[in-house]
Amino acid sequence: MNVAKPLTSVTLEEFEQMEKTAHINYELIDGIVLMAPGPSREHQKIAGNLYYSLRTQLHETYCDSIYEMDIKFNGNVYKPDMMVFCDSEAELPEIIFEILSPSTRHTDLRIKVLKYEEMGVKEYWIIDPKVKVITIHDFVNNTAETYSIEDTLYSLAQPELVIPAAKIFEKV
Repeated sequence: MNVAKPLTSVTLEEFEQMEKTAHINYELIDGIVLMAPGPSREHQKIAGNLYYSLRTQLHETYCDSIYEMDIKFNGNVYKPDMMVFCDSEAELPEIIFEILSPSTRHTDLRIKVLKYEEMGVKEYWIIDPKVKVITIHDFVNNTAETYSIEDTLYSLAQPELVIPAAKIFEKV
């Protein structure tokens, strides 16, 4: 008979002092350490396409696109796949992008939606490689819309950001 072990709660200080293995992504959410394997080839291709699109679109603006950087908020540590900062002094991004993978799917779809809204993020884009759709949660206007590969994506938080969904899934 298999019996689940109770999860041990960890403080931010304990998390920061933990020995961490390379090629494993670590996050701390509500005292629980979440670990996920490094991204797959498909994930990396989508991330590269997204990063290129963001850099191209935001080149003439005051915004920066950053990938896989730890974000600390309320004792939690998140490591989004990609994010956009439009204030060089800001500690928190305006837009967060997560690319779903089997190991992070539940957390990205359920837990992070609530946490990123609480954090004050303006938009949260969830990219699903499995069915090639992108859901944009607009926390300012309290809406969520899902787009297919044929659609063009428009950011309300940063109106200069306009990306054809096909560009994100190109060569995947």
